Amino acid sequence: MRQSDAHMQLIDARKRKGLTLEELATKTGVHKSTINRLERGETIPMEDTARALEAALGLKRGTLIFRRQVA
Repeated sequence: MRQSDAHMQLIDARKRKGLTLEELATKTGVHKSTINRLERGETIPMEDTARALEAALGLKRGTLIFRRQVA
């Protein structure tokens, strides 16, 4: 699966905040491996996970809209 805009936005927002995967995991309660898979475009999050990431990263609600990529 290739990275979508939302996956890239997640990476960019985390880096802009200066957070490591571990720090973002602690702030959100989302497991570090899940965030890593999201950033690599290997999975899409449940809605509550996306909202937790948006809140922790200071993003407007609905910014991270993940879609499955069609091959």
